[in-house]
Amino acid sequence: MLNEQEVLRAAGRSAIASFLQSRSVFELIRTSGKVIVFEMNIPIQLAFYALLEHDSVAAPLWDSVQREFVGLMTITDFVDILRHYHDEYGRTGAAIEVLASRSIAQVMNDADAGKRFKHAAEAQIHKVCSDHVKSYGRLVAVDANGSLYDACNVMRTNGRRFLPIITPEDCGVLAVVTHVDILEYFVATFREERRLFDQSVRELGIGTFDRVVSVARTTPLRDVLKILSENDFSSLPIVDETGRVDALYSRADITFLATATDADSVVVNLSSSIADVLQQRRSEEPLHTCSQHATLQFVFELFAEVKFRRLVCLDDDHRPVGVIAARDLLSYFLQ
Repeated sequence: MLNEQEVLRAAGRSAIASFLQSRSVFELIRTSGKVIVFEMNIPIQLAFYALLEHDSVAAPLWDSVQREFVGLMTITDFVDILRHYHDEYGRTGAAIEVLASRSIAQVMNDADAGKRFKHAAEAQIHKVCSDHVKSYGRLVAVDANGSLYDACNVMRTNGRRFLPIITPEDCGVLAVVTHVDILEYFVATFREERRLFDQSVRELGIGTFDRVVSVARTTPLRDVLKILSENDFSSLPIVDETGRVDALYSRADITFLATATDADSVVVNLSSSIADVLQQRRSEEPLHTCSQHATLQFVFELFAEVKFRRLVCLDDDHRPVGVIAARDLLSYFLQ
């Protein structure tokens, strides 16, 4: 017979899964939202600066020859591509000049650099049992009639951090959403009188606890970016000389580009210590922490208060032992 904790755990998962299945992704679309779309033949550097100008983190890519969407480009894709060229061209300013001369299509067709487009890989929608999940070329999307459960499921199955919402009639892109968007909607809308989530996140297996990686403040930025890319981490805890966390570095942080005046200064910034880069930041991702013993209920309440993207879990000596992302919280209810 299931014990009381297991019964509550099953009830909690069932309640949230039912909620996600009952709500449409259309409810995530903001009335003031906008979507920018890039044609494949524009310079990739121009596309990157357009993302920054429009305060967007991702944009669909349109191939006018094939007349179809071929994926998404994100800010982190550009950072990974820049690091790739930086290594390929001997860590000199030539890498930046070469990249500045190439279109999105040219970079995507490069056998090695093209792999950095994480949201342009072949889709596996056959593993998601829903008529509302679509694949257009290599663009994975969910139509506006799909459920939040459909959205979470296809993002998990295909390793996507961003998901376009499309019109079912003509495949127009209405929005590009993230796990944080879904979680924000959930904590603002879900109502449950029972306390279903009083077990610790570590006991429930939510987040990364077995392979937590942190870096010292003296680590060169290029090494930090390599760790982030090779492990597909979205951020890394930065620790002081005692091993205690004092900052979080995000893969989407573009300080080293924003503060550069030319190609050579980008190379210098990539060689700088992560501590120096952190000092130059104009804005930063807030560092939010919790105990490794924190309950799922506490984590939900903390997200409702501060809307964290990542939460660093600490041991009793305040050293990082785990990281929880918004996608970890949602994925738990799809198991």
